Amino acid sequence: MKAERDLATSFTDIFHAPPVVSTTATFGTPTPAFEKAVGLDRFEHADVQASILTHQKDVKVGESLEVEIELVNAGKGAAQLVKVEQVVPEGFELTKKPEFYRVEDHYLNMRGKRLDPLKTEEVRLTLRPRAQGLFKLNPRILYLDEGGKYKSHEPEPVDITVKELGITGWLKGR
Repeated sequence: MKAERDLATSFTDIFHAPPVVSTTATFGTPTPAFEKAVGLDRFEHADVQASILTHQKDVKVGESLEVEIELVNAGKGAAQLVKVEQVVPEGFELTKKPEFYRVEDHYLNMRGKRLDPLKTEEVRLTLRPRAQGLFKLNPRILYLDEGGKYKSHEPEPVDITVKELGITGWLKGR
């Protein structure tokens, strides 16, 4: 009983100690923090991503090169596809395009195609190189988000090596 009374008395000494001396004054009260993962804001609206697929990276002058541009809307809002710029690199000619879209200058007019959230669109093209060299397929996709704001995306470029048709190709044909 005496031990309990001594313990209770020691607590009253702590409660009456000035705050400057008290060690409990240095502990702050935690405040609630409302955190959000960095980078998730971009997915709140339309967010079109693209990748370029081709089975060949080395072609000869005059051969056909099939290219597929895969578009996906990774955002929560719908996108309106406007155009794909630089779809035909210098030194190439377009020999086959999708029926629904028009080619104007060096871009593909996507005619406002709607791309809903988590949906994909595939654009298949056939190109033919006219000259030898190292070329870069580097299209740029322009689109509108659901609020009418212009946005763009540039996929990872693809390097294409074009070689001159050799003497055996001239004698035997392609």
